Amino acid sequence: MQGYRALHEGAARLDISSRGRIRATGADRVRLLHAIASNALDQLSPGQGAYTFFLDSQGRIQSDSRVFVAGDHVLLDCEPACRERLREHLESCIIMDDVTLKDVTEETCAFAVAGPRSAAAAGAFCSAAPTGELGFVESNGVRVTRVSLAGNEGFQISGGKEKRGAILNRLERSGVAAASAEDFEIVRVENGVPRYGIDYGRENIPHETQQFNAVSFTKGCYTGQEIVERVRSRGRVNRLLVGLQLNAAEQPASLEVQYEGRVAGKMTSAVFSPRFDKVMGFAILRRTAAVPGTRVAVGGTPAVVTDVSRQGKE
Repeated sequence: MQGYRALHEGAARLDISSRGRIRATGADRVRLLHAIASNALDQLSPGQGAYTFFLDSQGRIQSDSRVFVAGDHVLLDCEPACRERLREHLESCIIMDDVTLKDVTEETCAFAVAGPRSAAAAGAFCSAAPTGELGFVESNGVRVTRVSLAGNEGFQISGGKEKRGAILNRLERSGVAAASAEDFEIVRVENGVPRYGIDYGRENIPHETQQFNAVSFTKGCYTGQEIVERVRSRGRVNRLLVGLQLNAAEQPASLEVQYEGRVAGKMTSAVFSPRFDKVMGFAILRRTAAVPGTRVAVGGTPAVVTDVSRQGKE
């Protein structure tokens, strides 16, 4: 568990080059993306980013994405399984706009670096680490972005595919330990960070996820906005994404969640947390069961509901 310990006590790395990366160029790139994203993008300056959803006309989440604005392009970072769907979704919105999309996943590389000492490791690539959530700086063809997939202090180091070896060597020289995808997943769950495609997906609308850091409620019209506003004005949905903590160190055979003798949902991302000495995860539950502190059962094992909601800036 060296990688897991490093994520909590030092700095650990993970090759995340498989994540989708789509580059948008053209004079209308920011205007178009702002018009179809759930979050506000039009006020971002070069070197800044924002987390957003891209919705269909029914308000369902087609993909989440971290959107980064550079001087001559916008880069969209998404889950590996979403790269084709996101590109097709964006392409369908281009009509008379001066926007060109290119999937640059295969020609680029990226490493996640996370842990309390990750800032020092990131500083080895630039004169000063970026400040502000999703801020980034570039130096010698390497981009350093302040973002953590594990939910703690973290950065992403990325560049062209030819930079992979140099980036890895510098991380190793900086004492950044290798961690597994499983290590990062455990820490992600410990920090209450749900993941698109695993804990929620295309069947969900933003209010069900409670991840409002991806939504602006003050920007103008965007694809799916009518549904989002209608749900907000009514004040409730029937299902909500929550965290779960089991009173057990072993995962039960069944991940079915029961509340008051009825099936309320199914647990996702079930992992054992050495830090908390229990199994943890997420679930989308019926609203009556989704109140933090509620006692439920997962496969017969007692569990408690926790809050994993996130609020936006607006």
